[in-house]
Amino acid sequence: MRTVENLKRSFLAILLLLVLLAGCAGKAAEKAGAALPAQEKAATTSQVQAATAGSIEVYFPRAGQDPAPVLCGLIERAQSSCDVAIYSLTHPDIVKALVQAHKRGVKVRVITDREQAQGNVQKHAVNTLLLAGVPVKVNTHPGLMHLKMTVIDGKVATTGSYNYTKAASEKNDEMFVVVKDPGFVKSCQAEFDRMWADTRDFHSLKAEK
Repeated sequence: MRTVENLKRSFLAILLLLVLLAGCAGKAAEKAGAALPAQEKAATTSQVQAATAGSIEVYFPRAGQDPAPVLCGLIERAQSSCDVAIYSLTHPDIVKALVQAHKRGVKVRVITDREQAQGNVQKHAVNTLLLAGVPVKVNTHPGLMHLKMTVIDGKVATTGSYNYTKAASEKNDEMFVVVKDPGFVKSCQAEFDRMWADTRDFHSLKAEK
């Protein structure tokens, strides 16, 4: 019980910190923007809102902080494992990074949403992974597999609203969060492992050749 309670406290503390960071970033951006020319305003806002506090990094795509290079960098630095649970996966750079990680010996596992995986673009992305030897599972339960989560080496976890698509990087209002808090990462890893082992609500896809 103590372990569960500690994880809950850790998770709530991180959420509270994210809220505080977002509030502080917004106020700081307003003050900075009021004193600068229009051309410099966007750059200053971007710098302020790239909030980094210890074990947490927050990125907002429409503030000029594309999460794709950040996520690809994390995947490229993975040494042993990379577990991805993502609703929508079509960004070619992220797919390529996962394939390359697998090729250099990292244990890569992907879970995605059944309905999203039936779309032409995502079907191609998933099949690219499968043909490379990366195992991919989809949900068979009636709900959505709506997570946007990656866990790397059991040490870093990412979350937020950001789907792994070019639209999310270039057009949408999104949030991408990188967390290194051990308790939070442990919870994310445990949930991914639970889902991966669930043969009733998830099943493996096969490559189309």
